[in-house]
Amino acid sequence: MLPNQVQLSTKATNKMQYIKSKTGLTPNISSRIAIMLAMKESSNLKNAELEDVNGQILNKGILFGEHMDVYDVLINQYIYDNDIELDIKKTIASLIEVGVHKMGHIKSLSDVCKLK
Repeated sequence: MLPNQVQLSTKATNKMQYIKSKTGLTPNISSRIAIMLAMKESSNLKNAELEDVNGQILNKGILFGEHMDVYDVLINQYIYDNDIELDIKKTIASLIEVGVHKMGHIKSLSDVCKLK
């Protein structure tokens, strides 16, 4: 079950604001892309800054939108496959943190299209 809210780090929030200024993508869309990038590469979530939770709060409905059920299954499968012991709220925040880091080179919408 997905949490009602996810609190991001200040670093992730600032990065998403930068991405929004360059591409027009809102933080919820950037977060969805970040989650998928992090899960695709089976990223190590130990590098995520979980102590800094002074960033933006994203509500479940906004963050996942109409694809909430798909994200619920994907994230829970990721947790199971990678034997992650964090609670789901911290796992999602970590996935976003790691994924946003992978989006660091984005300077235009065409850069988003080139993400692999």
